[in-house]
Amino acid sequence: MCMFPDTVTSMFKKAKKHIKNLRKLSATVLHEIDATTMKNDLNLVGKSFDRIVFNFPHGGFIGQENNKRVIEVHRTLVQGFFKNAAMMLTLQGEVHVTHKTVYPFNEWNLAQLANEVGLKLIETQDFYIEEYPGYRNKRGNGKKADKPFPLGESAKFKFAKIN
Repeated sequence: MCMFPDTVTSMFKKAKKHIKNLRKLSATVLHEIDATTMKNDLNLVGKSFDRIVFNFPHGGFIGQENNKRVIEVHRTLVQGFFKNAAMMLTLQGEVHVTHKTVYPFNEWNLAQLANEVGLKLIETQDFYIEEYPGYRNKRGNGKKADKPFPLGESAKFKFAKIN
């Protein structure tokens, strides 16, 4: 989801503090970046990255997660992300996607989507939030945007360009 800076700081109570801290560390903070068209964003055109990370991608709350139409919406989002990310990687770069591994989320078939756009799965690691101090997953939209969602069984999937 793309958000204006004011939207981010109004929806997420610690966002302003986190953005300020990132900028102190010389990080570039961008808003309104669409993961499915990011290679064309004026702030990103011509840039390449060693790592591109998408934690728990989600296409929105449009029905039950096990509904085939809803699964297709999520798959379309992830495939668009993979397509763009593949074109933005350095030669040795990787795309990391953290994602739930149980039904219906495993129906998204991340490895297949990545392969269709020239990426291959190189590693899967179980995801334990305790290993990421300071990371808090958020719902991202609606009245509960700033609330966490149940992670359940999740993994970090690592992809690289197919040579």
